Amino acid sequence: MTGRAVVGTLLAAAAGAVDVVALVALGGAFAGIVTGNLVTLGAAGVELDAARLTPIGVAVGAFLLGVLTWARLWRARPQALTAPLLVEAAVLAAALVLSLFEARWPVLLLAALALGGQSVIGLRLANSTTYMTGVLTTAAHDLAAHADRRGALVALRQLLALVAGAVVAVLLLDVGRWAALAVPVVLVATAAALTRSSKPA
Repeated sequence: MTGRAVVGTLLAAAAGAVDVVALVALGGAFAGIVTGNLVTLGAAGVELDAARLTPIGVAVGAFLLGVLTWARLWRARPQALTAPLLVEAAVLAAALVLSLFEARWPVLLLAALALGGQSVIGLRLANSTTYMTGVLTTAAHDLAAHADRRGALVALRQLLALVAGAVVAVLLLDVGRWAALAVPVVLVATAAALTRSSKPA
């Protein structure tokens, strides 16, 4: 597995961890799965359920802000990986710190902001780390149309990493949200370290 593939896998695991914390412990919205949030938004909108609408609004808005911010900050350096990853790790670390004070919406905002930024990094890696429906669909299509086993194996690796990150985070939620959020901080920081020696900051 190449260095970029390892980075993509680490980021998929980080996304799984962040999303499970957001879903289970921060109000019931996904930090990085906008499709799921929009479906839930439709249901909550019909019921006019403010308790469900608020986290969805925070998550979707912050995710979009993350995409726009990361894309704009590094638009002059389209190959940059290390600096965007370090900023993502810093945002997740800030979410971890705030989680110690039982701050729900600020933690969700920072988590979704980080995953929005991570989706921009995934585009640079040509390896989706947050949009797994697309990963699965593309791999299944390529396997059926061209017998492309390599694409299917890459998709399987990314999906397993996502699930593994979620499982570890769920287990650590018994310790506290901060413990579960430590997982993506470590994973993203490790990914940044792996890119540092080979790619522009």
